[in-house]
Amino acid sequence: MSTTDSTALPLTALAPYHCQGLRFILTDFDDTLTWEGRLPVETLQALAALSANGIKVIPVTGGCAGWSDMIARSLPVEGVITEGGACFIGKTPEQHLEYRFWRDEAQMRAEQASLLEQVQSVLPMFPRLRLARDQSYRLTDVAIDYAQDVKPAANKEKDACLAALIKRGLNAKASSIHINVCSPGYDKYAMAQRVLRDEYGLSDAEQAEQVLYVGDAPNDESMFARFPLSVGVANIAQHLSFMRHKPNYQTTEPGGLGFAELAHWVLSKRAFA
Repeated sequence: MSTTDSTALPLTALAPYHCQGLRFILTDFDDTLTWEGRLPVETLQALAALSANGIKVIPVTGGCAGWSDMIARSLPVEGVITEGGACFIGKTPEQHLEYRFWRDEAQMRAEQASLLEQVQSVLPMFPRLRLARDQSYRLTDVAIDYAQDVKPAANKEKDACLAALIKRGLNAKASSIHINVCSPGYDKYAMAQRVLRDEYGLSDAEQAEQVLYVGDAPNDESMFARFPLSVGVANIAQHLSFMRHKPNYQTTEPGGLGFAELAHWVLSKRAFA
């Protein structure tokens, strides 16, 4: 949806035939699967129910690779696209994890070192901001915390820092908790398309019909722009007025509760297929 209209259709407008054709749900993690920093019981139940009904869920997150490794191992998901599209942590038929980087891992690690040096030269200008506590567990990017452990959220400083990083030519985007700085050439959508095409054999047309994306923040715009079946959880409302690419549908509940609402709607419509 590429429009100045700040509204989205209610989830109940998502037609039964769309629900019946779904094979994949790609989802942001922070404030989309979680809510107020926790994974609700309802979310975990929804993930298990989707998996049991043959719908593969792949979180697509700006979170660190170390955390995403835990998600891939412990939650009922197909795999995790991590660090904003830098790497897909997938599973072998024996359920062992495999890391598939956007490009050569050594090259991406070297690029990360350069990014970290540049970010550290900017951070002193914004005393309330700091490197995310999970920076040591990141393999490709740099994360600046403005709303995860920084309380209250440093939103004005986040906006100013983001502008300063972009002015320096860095590829920086804000999530609901971090500013993520990564090498150019990839994003959430680029890796999602590669995974869906190369790992699962989906054409562009099949992706449009069989894949749904759900998110909560402006850094999900690349996904909202390209997946017609796109859903925002209720807390995305605060961002819609200044987003160029918006979800086509919206839940009534926030975060992981909204994800559970979406799962219930989808599965209820498949029950009568």
